[in-house]
Amino acid sequence: MNTMDILSLIKKNLQKNRAEIAETMIDGRLSDFQSYQKNVGIAQGIDLSCSVIDETIKQINIGDE
Repeated sequence: MNTMDILSLIKKNLQKNRAEIAETMIDGRLSDFQSYQKNVGIAQGIDLSCSVIDETIKQINIGDE
């Protein structure tokens, strides 16, 4: 497994976790507003992490040219 494969797998797992958070929120399984805010923050962190992974992959591709 090379670096690109590892980064892609990490991103896929992050996106899976984000989907699980969204499903929990949609199903109304949050006990209070604080839990909602926490999950929103986690989802935003996952989005940022995926963006960093995408940028890292771009930089690796540029370096390979």
